[in-house]
Amino acid sequence: MTLSVLETTNLLEKKLGRPIKSVAYARGFRTKSGKVLAIHPTQKSPRIWHQPPEAPEISGIRNIDPAKNDDLVGELSILQKGHGTPRVQIETEEGLAEFLRWYDCANDKGVGAKNELFDFETAYLHFQDLLHRRSAPPFTGFDEGLIAGWENYKPRLRDLALDRLAPSSWQEEKIGSGEILNHVIEAIEIQAPHGDLTNNLVFWQNRFGHANRDHKALLEARDDARRHKEMEGLLFDLFQDRAEDANAFEALADATQRKYPLIAYLFFLKDMDRYMPIQPTGFDRVFRQMGLELRTLRNCSWQNYSEFNHLLGDLRSEISRISGLKNVRLIDAHSFLWVYGTLLKELAEGTLDGGSGADGFLLGAQEKSIIEIKHSVLDTVSKSIGQVAERKVKNKELHMSEPELEKRIRKLLEIQGGRCAITGLPFQYRVSGAPPPHFRADV
Repeated sequence: MTLSVLETTNLLEKKLGRPIKSVAYARGFRTKSGKVLAIHPTQKSPRIWHQPPEAPEISGIRNIDPAKNDDLVGELSILQKGHGTPRVQIETEEGLAEFLRWYDCANDKGVGAKNELFDFETAYLHFQDLLHRRSAPPFTGFDEGLIAGWENYKPRLRDLALDRLAPSSWQEEKIGSGEILNHVIEAIEIQAPHGDLTNNLVFWQNRFGHANRDHKALLEARDDARRHKEMEGLLFDLFQDRAEDANAFEALADATQRKYPLIAYLFFLKDMDRYMPIQPTGFDRVFRQMGLELRTLRNCSWQNYSEFNHLLGDLRSEISRISGLKNVRLIDAHSFLWVYGTLLKELAEGTLDGGSGADGFLLGAQEKSIIEIKHSVLDTVSKSIGQVAERKVKNKELHMSEPELEKRIRKLLEIQGGRCAITGLPFQYRVSGAPPPHFRADV
């Protein structure tokens, strides 16, 4: 049976929720992936504008010629491309359901296409080269080296934020009381007097004026009864799963002047297996370097945020493939890109070289061995200066700086494949339950 416009609109509301825009000649909806579509409410047959590409052949729908609609404005403006916006005519309920399934997965590069391909291997080698130029250990994993020293605070910061947020204690009847807003603000304004658990994922401090604080809308809502209740309702919907994540994202974005770092941080607190924090300028720098088209600056939308997290998901498998690491988490991929972006910034500013980066990293077992070998060499050189005892020992001179010596030892280990040059046996590095001395790496 052919669907009417009213029946189609009711089905869209049932599947996608309330319209995001309802005007004379357009009812707009947003899908779970953040895309928008619109139906003309006064035509005889149900016709839907949607984002590219054109729909494939689906039983129960058919592609029709594009047509202009002056009511496709505001949140629907992405559909306002004159005669270039695709349209479909809906004939059956089954066809509508299949169209929505396809539309949620498709993008403008084809049916269900994945994130654009990128040459990660080149980026990975460049990342290693930047670490070397910064006098930092090479990347071997996420629990050691520069990446651990800079990034391993994030899960601990999230744990502390969740303790302050306490979403399991929220009660619906408390919406409007101020308790929920206070919990959220406390989970943002984390300034540890000691240690590294200061929240730098959101710009919340008042150093550059209240107008520049990412959570300004939350602070101001506390003094406005109407906004107060509305904001707490949106936050309750997000953390208590009363709304689809796409709808919750857009509603909170609208209520907070689309402060991308703030919204991404709240989603990170909700589920760090699916959502990551974002600082648009830093990540866009990396995307440009890697030849990716994704841009996040001034693009705070559910679709953009979904693409960002999907790209990080793709990066997890690439890191595993090239580095040999297993169980790479979404936050690990996030950390890799953030450190890479910071190194690119230092490179552009001329502050990367010169050994300024030898601080602030965590040593793994191999790096501890390299440091110990370096100190052994330095100790030998300091005691072998041609002094006369029962015999005269050879005068040993280093002829290189300490950072150069460290790099030389690391290079020798790499050349020898982590094996003894004489016996060919693999080195065992200094860890708890250390191996016998004759199996340890040394010179």
